[in-house]
Amino acid sequence: MNRILTFIRESAAARFLIPAGIILIVAGIVFFGASKQNRNYLETEATVMSAEPEKAASADAGGTHEDETYLLRIRYTVDGKEYEEELPGMSKHAAGDRITVFYDPDDPGRITQTKSLLIPLIVIAAGIGACAAGIVSGVSAVKRHTRMKQQEKEWGTYGK
Repeated sequence: MNRILTFIRESAAARFLIPAGIILIVAGIVFFGASKQNRNYLETEATVMSAEPEKAASADAGGTHEDETYLLRIRYTVDGKEYEEELPGMSKHAAGDRITVFYDPDDPGRITQTKSLLIPLIVIAAGIGACAAGIVSGVSAVKRHTRMKQQEKEWGTYGK
């Protein structure tokens, strides 16, 4: 039983990294699909109508700082028609500020702040890295477990 517990302990990193990597890869693919749909969005200038605090600045026990975020109400014009939309999770802006947004030409009421594919690709790469590290860790755990079994056989204590 001790060997099984040792193997479970030794493979903990692999048991964490491989599923985490798979989750990151799947999330990156989903984000990539959403970002790819945004690729045909067109750029326009919007005016900030108001900025309401959404989340206060904070720091966790580890000292990681998170900036405050705001819900922006913006107004922009497409083909002579005026639209008012909300952008959550934004940095602070003052009423009257001009910002760049991207809108769906088929539905100008759908907007996004960015149409970059960089973030989804980074998430996918992190997932691949986590899976690779998990596999290396798992192989290392199996090798250590095999060496331990061999050493126990040499000592004559294997299976006792």
